[in-house]
Amino acid sequence: MLGANFEREIREQPDVWRRIAESDRAHMLARAIRGRDVVLLGSGSSLFMAQLGALALRRRGIRAVALAASEAPLDHAAYRDAVVVACSQSGETTDLIEALDLLRPMELIALTNTPDSPLSGRADVVIDLGAGPEVAVPASKSVTASAAILLWAAAIASDTASRNARVLIETAEDVRGWLDGDGVEAVRDAAERIARRRSVVIVAAGYGVPIAYECSLKLKEASYIHAEGISAGEFRHGSAAMLDASCAIVGIVDEHSRGIVNRPLREALEAESLRYVFGERLADIPLIGPVVGIAFNTLAWLVAGQMLALYLARARHVDADAPRGLNKKL
Repeated sequence: MLGANFEREIREQPDVWRRIAESDRAHMLARAIRGRDVVLLGSGSSLFMAQLGALALRRRGIRAVALAASEAPLDHAAYRDAVVVACSQSGETTDLIEALDLLRPMELIALTNTPDSPLSGRADVVIDLGAGPEVAVPASKSVTASAAILLWAAAIASDTASRNARVLIETAEDVRGWLDGDGVEAVRDAAERIARRRSVVIVAAGYGVPIAYECSLKLKEASYIHAEGISAGEFRHGSAAMLDASCAIVGIVDEHSRGIVNRPLREALEAESLRYVFGERLADIPLIGPVVGIAFNTLAWLVAGQMLALYLARARHVDADAPRGLNKKL
């Protein structure tokens, strides 16, 4: 079946989160960054998780910025001699390794799924994501493992208890129940309808913005459909012009972003665009994906995006395991 490895790895994620909950990985990261300014570095999916982690830290009063490794040659002077958290599934990404030569970190923390990689070899602290091997080119397990550790570490570093092992395990079991139940059929049906559209827009606010970027990347690399992740508040400043009947739009909704995300979805109704939401219900718009507690709802959003990418790829007769022109190490 097309994308068989991708699907298997998506379904393995609740087990990965349970292992994280039973480990000291988030505590290791929190100890390494507590009370310090942080630069989170990454490329592709790892960059989007770095953005998520930086936002989680800033929300708790910790100064943090996310930097694209590929941009470091043009934007590194202000970040030299900082504490750097380098996020990388493979630990071999060329852009990231070269960026470290420019940044010259005061301390380097490697957040990687490959603890014996070149990145790990030069790091002061190595945190193994523990996601296990990923065969499919579109990353899934390593992405949500990074998100779980970064979000939990931000809470620990700021002495807040909103995220903890118990809540992460609850989230894992809620998502497992959804993956094993009938809810995935709604994603399959949505994918078959979206496959007939020209483009997909994913809009969000707050924590949802880097998730929108990641989900749009998954749709592009897995199914070759044009997809964009956009801040819902910024969408009306030009991008709303793309809405028409050939477009699908997905809103990522939680209690904090509901009002902001609702505006482009209302505009999409007038434009006759196909509409869906992740996270929480909004009016009569179809909800797809698992529903979990707020602490780790980003993990559920990521799984919803991954499953949508998988089924959209199948609807478009694309093998999501091996997209054209891509490989695991760039």
